[in-house]
Amino acid sequence: MELNQTTLRGILAAVLSVDPKYVVPKQGNWWNPQDKEANIANWCAYQIKRNRPRTTPFYQEGSKKVNNATTPVNSVAVLKIAEIDLQFVGPQSEDLAQSVSMWPLRSDVKAEFQKVHGAIMNDEYDAISSIFHQDGGNTVMAWNVPNVKVLWYSILDTNQGPMPELTLNGNIRRK
Repeated sequence: MELNQTTLRGILAAVLSVDPKYVVPKQGNWWNPQDKEANIANWCAYQIKRNRPRTTPFYQEGSKKVNNATTPVNSVAVLKIAEIDLQFVGPQSEDLAQSVSMWPLRSDVKAEFQKVHGAIMNDEYDAISSIFHQDGGNTVMAWNVPNVKVLWYSILDTNQGPMPELTLNGNIRRK
């Protein structure tokens, strides 16, 4: 599994022990948890600012045994560092932002990032306050942790199997 905006959302929801709908991409046109109808106390916005490759790609060769049949498993991997921006909004936002500095010691955080072949790096965990504006409708205090770093392996299966079918505008394109 790759570390991307979708998988990060699930990881953060598990780490924060909240429903994934309260972990939202950091963009103004997304659902606003501060709406009166939402009626929630705390929530987290996130953004992967960048994924920097730190090694040249390298090949891995191996095999996998399934139902007494051995099949080759070949892949290419590259070590990357993801830089992640977190923003907490709500009455406990400061406590949540401060708690990020403890994540390297938490076994649940380690287990969640292992799902993407990664680990949280012991780096900067500055908790910075700011005014939160979304769509001009409200002004509340937010706490930001702007540079959480995750070291992870991006792995691509290189077994030359058939290309999957593509669906474009409802039409199935086969080659």
